[in-house]
Amino acid sequence: MSYFEFPHTRTYDSDLGWIIRDDMTQDEAIALIKQWIQETQPTIDDLNNLYNAIISGNLPQGMIDGITAWMDAHAIDLVGQMVKHVYFGLDDNGHFIVTIPENWADLVFKTTGYDYNTPLQPEFGHLCLLY
Repeated sequence: MSYFEFPHTRTYDSDLGWIIRDDMTQDEAIALIKQWIQETQPTIDDLNNLYNAIISGNLPQGMIDGITAWMDAHAIDLVGQMVKHVYFGLDDNGHFIVTIPENWADLVFKTTGYDYNTPLQPEFGHLCLLY
């Protein structure tokens, strides 16, 4: 073999047995992958069916029971952390005011900006919660 010649460029020196063994190893790997796909396909189908049921609003009863149990255990604490005292009233000029805790600074209580009713827009004067 000369200095500039790359290995396996001389085909008569190639080890045909190695090529056959490598090809058989690749076939075995492909067979194992196909077997894994066949074994896991039912699980994947079940997960797809569950996902489709959830996004269509048809929660399985076991999931509803789990959510209900979680809500029973944690809802009171959650609501207690969220709900604070909010005071509604009128200021000296007769404008509607809302007093909220400081940690609710990202919430804004407002009316629609109009203190009178018009026949064209009866929603004026309603309380709005903006966040």
